Amino acid sequence: MPTILANDLTVHYQQAGNGQDIVLVHGVTGDLSIWYARVMPLLAGHYRLTAYDLRGHGYTQVTPTGYTTRSLADDLRALLDALGIESAHLVGHSIGAAVALHCALLFPDRVRSLVLADPGIPALMSLVDLDRWPYLEGAGAMAQSLGVQIPSGRWTDLSYVVRQWLDAGSPAPFGLGENRQRSNRRLRRLLEETFALTEVMEEAGLTLEALRRVRQPTLAIYGEASRFLQTATYLEENLSDCRVRVVEGAAHFFALAKPEVLASDTLDFLRGLDARAAAGEPEASIAEGSPGNSPDNQLALTTPFGIDSHRACPGDHGRNRE
Repeated sequence: MPTILANDLTVHYQQAGNGQDIVLVHGVTGDLSIWYARVMPLLAGHYRLTAYDLRGHGYTQVTPTGYTTRSLADDLRALLDALGIESAHLVGHSIGAAVALHCALLFPDRVRSLVLADPGIPALMSLVDLDRWPYLEGAGAMAQSLGVQIPSGRWTDLSYVVRQWLDAGSPAPFGLGENRQRSNRRLRRLLEETFALTEVMEEAGLTLEALRRVRQPTLAIYGEASRFLQTATYLEENLSDCRVRVVEGAAHFFALAKPEVLASDTLDFLRGLDARAAAGEPEASIAEGSPGNSPDNQLALTTPFGIDSHRACPGDHGRNRE
């Protein structure tokens, strides 16, 4: 179990592969297992992958505070320093995507590009209207089938949702097999011994205005059943270099449910950036001209069902659906 000291914190991490660096950032209440068994093997033949447990998560040291996206971005920068990674592509899921964005904003020379997997960004939570979430009833029914009662107005209250899940004794909605019960014990520790679940929902400087200053090429991927899909338009219109993809038949945890889609989207995006850099295009224009911004563009992607073609929807501002 490799660990390293970064920002005075003992951090658990795993690495695989060779090439340009990709760092994988999981969401709050998760751990690096979301990447390790299913996503890393699909990317390690092309890049050097680093996955790590956030502060207080998995096998990384627990502290009472230090869980805002600003603090977690500082941890990430320190990890890059400790591992000798000069710059990296960042792939973040949920709040991990907000950590990646905050790192790109604070340390732009260290971040080459961003892949945001169903990003949960505190500054954008006001855009999430649960009354407009067509899957609210289904999410409630799924939770009830596991003995978890979540009132319709409480789905954005992270502390409440996690406590209800734990009090019901239901397995964590992530993790692999027998590791889920261990994840529950760690969740309980995170809830009772830290301020993580409240601090992580603070803007902490990653405001709406600050998001407009992010310059790195960005791919934002959403599950069509995720409530966070309501925030996609803001990122698409306000980040300087962002395109959006929607994964059909997927929800918030599509990185676990459809790892092949996440991996193939990431590979396609990064190869597109490399090709345009080799052609001498200015860095700021690379993502603007990437595949997916034209409604006539068609991509072949590897999915769990084999090779399929996915066409951008005309009139959908280049947004691709899978």
